[in-house]
Amino acid sequence: MTNVSEESNMGNEPTPQTTPVTSDPLPSDDSQVTPEGTAESETPASEVRPKSRIQIGTQRDTAEMAPSQPKAVAEAKANPVDLLPSDDPPVVITAEIHSVEGLGEDVEAEIEAALGEVSMESFINRIPEEATELEPNSRVKATISRIHGENVFVAVQGQFEGVIPLVQFKTPPEDGQLIEVIVKERNEEDGLYDLSIPGAAVQIGDWADLTEGAVVDARVTGSNTGGLEASVNNIRGFIPASQIDVFRVENFGDYVNKKLQCVVQEINPQKKRLILSHRAVVDRENEANRAELLKTLEVGQLRAGTVTKLMDFGAFVDLGGVEGLIHISKLSWDRVTHPKEILKEGESVKVKIEKIDSETGKIGLSHRDTMEQPWAKVDQKYAVSETVTGTVTRIAQFGAFVKLEPGIEGLVHISEIAHHRVVTVKNHLKEGEQIAVKILSIDPDSQKMSLSVKATQAIPVKATKSQEEIDEPAREMAVAKRTEPLKGGTNRKTGGEDIGLNW
Repeated sequence: MTNVSEESNMGNEPTPQTTPVTSDPLPSDDSQVTPEGTAESETPASEVRPKSRIQIGTQRDTAEMAPSQPKAVAEAKANPVDLLPSDDPPVVITAEIHSVEGLGEDVEAEIEAALGEVSMESFINRIPEEATELEPNSRVKATISRIHGENVFVAVQGQFEGVIPLVQFKTPPEDGQLIEVIVKERNEEDGLYDLSIPGAAVQIGDWADLTEGAVVDARVTGSNTGGLEASVNNIRGFIPASQIDVFRVENFGDYVNKKLQCVVQEINPQKKRLILSHRAVVDRENEANRAELLKTLEVGQLRAGTVTKLMDFGAFVDLGGVEGLIHISKLSWDRVTHPKEILKEGESVKVKIEKIDSETGKIGLSHRDTMEQPWAKVDQKYAVSETVTGTVTRIAQFGAFVKLEPGIEGLVHISEIAHHRVVTVKNHLKEGEQIAVKILSIDPDSQKMSLSVKATQAIPVKATKSQEEIDEPAREMAVAKRTEPLKGGTNRKTGGEDIGLNW
């Protein structure tokens, strides 16, 4: 240890302001260290170095500057307490290190068992870099993590968490379910993303939040002749009758007090005009289901549907996203003049798929094929020479058609209407008239049946010609009878006599 006084005066001139220092050796050491680093056991008094002066502000001798100790501390040092048994050595706890990396062999074995055949380098490379923020209005996949109160929390891309209002779900989701969500914005306060489900209704506070094309929740408050009155968060709106559903709704009262998802079609805050459409939401859902439904449709399948529109040529039926047509000839086994005789809009109906055009997407349906063919058991219901009652459905020049039951008609030929010669069928039978007929023949294969009216009547006494004329008015002549002589004949000139010809 180098003497402090020598270092402080090295290369400096002594100053008049100094503090005397005693040359006594340190009380705790019996020797001093020379500048060369060698220790001397005893130093004669004649060799003691002279006192040196220390400049103010420099380092002083530690023995001189040591503060006085409290009495209690001094007594404790003088009489130390030994807490360990005198015979036992002090316990020293050390960590046993077996590898250069600083890990125990047991720890390394656990790491190798966990990684398996994957190296540590490849495992580190799998750790993704810091993920960037999610883009607003982007669609991403999310996993349901938990439901708390009115909110559904989801995990997005593994490292982000978002929240979706529970009201946007038709049915509460299950934990672990994978769904598609739309990113709205990030809430910096709680670090969560505000998310929504595609097609879900937006929250409306006032007119400023309404935009055309947005999906909103509307509660039906009433109805009138034109449609439904609705409320969107205390903003009054209107749903026209044509925009309630894909088919015509007859009873508007069925929708009162119901909650419907609607698309905003028209906004006019100045006029307080808000037009909504529930049909647009249904069409969107049907379009989403159309592709999946087309994969499952096959010719010959029986399906349940809803009548959406009635036309003169048939009825359109919604099969749950895909629309098909029932031709008027396929509505019933009975003769049909208009589809409204069999169906009405909004009615549930059972149909059979007859054909599918993959190029145009058109689907042909049949309603009558879902019922038993009447002619299949006609032999069991009717017999030749049997007298039955039927209804005249149609009159033709050659006779009249009589319906015995839906799908089974027979023909009464003009010669089988009466015992005398019938000139005009309508002079004896009227459409809609109930008459008794006798079955002459049955042909199930060709679906034909011959009937007779005169066979159910007694043969009258032979009538005179005058009586027949009274019973059967003469048929009107197609060409009116002429009273003037016909033009032509042999008593007029032909023009040949002028040139010597005699025709």
